[in-house]
Formats: sequence, C-alpha cells, structure tokens
Amino acid sequence: MSEPLRLAVSANGVKLNIYRLGPELGDGAPPVVMLHGMRDVGMSLLPVAEAVAEKHPVFLMDLRGHGDSDKPGGYAMVQLIYDLHLVMRELVGAPAVLFGHSLGGHVVCRFAALFPDQALGAIVVEGLGPPAGRAPEEMAARLQMEGERILGSLSIPEQQRPLPNVEFAAERLMANNPRLPRERAMKLARQGTRARDGQLEWNFDPRVQTVFVGSDTDASERYWSSVRCPVSIIAGDLAGEYWSRAMPAGSDWTGDFAPGELEARVATFPDAELVRMPRSGHMVHFDEPERLTEATLDFLRRRL
Repeated sequence: MSEPLRLAVSANGVKLNIYRLGPELGDGAPPVVMLHGMRDVGMSLLPVAEAVAEKHPVFLMDLRGHGDSDKPGGYAMVQLIYDLHLVMRELVGAPAVLFGHSLGGHVVCRFAALFPDQALGAIVVEGLGPPAGRAPEEMAARLQMEGERILGSLSIPEQQRPLPNVEFAAERLMANNPRLPRERAMKLARQGTRARDGQLEWNFDPRVQTVFVGSDTDASERYWSSVRCPVSIIAGDLAGEYWSRAMPAGSDWTGDFAPGELEARVATFPDAELVRMPRSGHMVHFDEPERLTEATLDFLRRRL
C-alpha cells in the first residue's frame, strides 16, 4: 500500500495531523476514523489501518499533544471531542465508524453519545478505563490521592529526558510490553520518537496525562448507555499488568477486573459485544496486531 496522505485541520489554532488511507469517500464502504491512546501516536495503529483501508476510507489521527499534531500544553477531554468533531466535519463529511484505543476509546464513546448521527459503529479497544479498586474507600484518603494527582500531573515539565538512541527507546517499549517482538519495537520506536534541538525524545507532550485530571470519570456509564450504534469492546486479558504498574510501590492491587466487572460495563451499552484478546495487555495493537485486525474487520463485515 502507498504511503498515507497527510492532512491537517486547525482546532482554534491547534494544528491536528491526520493520515488518510484507502479508497475515495463515497465509493461504497463507510469511512473509519481511528484514534490512538495516551502517550502513543497514530502511526502505531497503521497495521490495522492498512487492512481496513483495503475497503474503507480511513482517517488516522494524531491526537493533540501527540505525534505531529501541535502540543499546546493544556489538555482536556472536551478539547479532544471537539477535535474529532472538526475532523468529521472538515475532512470526513459523513457519518463514520469510530475506532479508539485507550484514551481514544474514551473520546469515541463520548463522541458517539453526544453526536449519535455521526457514529455508524464504534470499536473500543481497552477504552473502558481501569478496574474498580484503585481508589481508597475512605473519603479523606481519596481526596488526598486526588490532590496528589493534581499537583503531580500539573507540575510535569514540558522538557523530556532525552533518549540516547532509537535502540534504547525500543528497549523501553519491550520492557513495558514484554510480548513485543524486537522488530516491531524498533518500528514503533522510530514512529514514536522525534529529534528536537539535536536530541531524541518521545513524540508526545508528557503533560497529556492532565486530560483526566478533574474530569468526571464516574460519568462514563452515562455516556455508554447513550451510545446507540453497534459497539465492539475489545479487551486484553493481561491488561492488569498495565494498571498495576500505575500504582505506588507496595500496593497490593492487581489491576485485574473482578469476576463479571468488565461484562457489566459492556452490558451498559445498548448494543455491544465483548471480544477478548487472551495474549494481550493494555496495548493490544502491540501484542496481537493480527488478531486485533481480524476482530476489527469481522465487526465491519457483520455490523455495517
């Protein structure tokens, strides 16, 4: 397949980078818009995007703060929803299937609930948030944790620690994703880094994690229950390893869903199915890109 075409739109002065693949709009199959997760880039989803683009027009976004989109320094969920709205209006121009991983999945769910006429279907990969049990039950302890999170997130400096080389970046990816083959890690490292001021660094703004600070994460089920299009929820059975790493040292929280917990979340959607990836952690497109591609194509064949 030829190199993706690069497009751009401006969201109130913030340039958004979008890759365009596949046939022309209106040639038959509906368009698919794909959103990556936090601290990732759109090109990491390219193996899935290229397969989908055999039949569907595909728009692969770099979220603000990531990849070749601008990095304004402040990030909120409402801005990401607005960015997707602009891409849909300015570039897609028609209802589409929405694909989102992790943070992108949160955006997709909320967008589909808020603008139901724009969502023909949704594929949400590891996008329903972490299992319950991360926050303490006692309110005073919960508030203390929230305060620490606000201070910690909003004090993150823009300047990242430089990476010595791409090989080192690939090693970091493999350390965090133990099932990631070296060849794929090297490709992801090249896609996910940039040279700035003569130094190599990850190609995202480290402050992007502020997107969830102060957001009403407890309202997620309100959005889920309002998504009217068919939805495929794709979950990595080994994702607990990702969530548990986010906890302070010494925590005994495993990061795993309790029996029936994930299924209960899926049941909140009016029309959703659960697809499990047995050899995947949170980064399903790292661990099982072929199975993720198969599940995506299968959903598009059956439900669109």
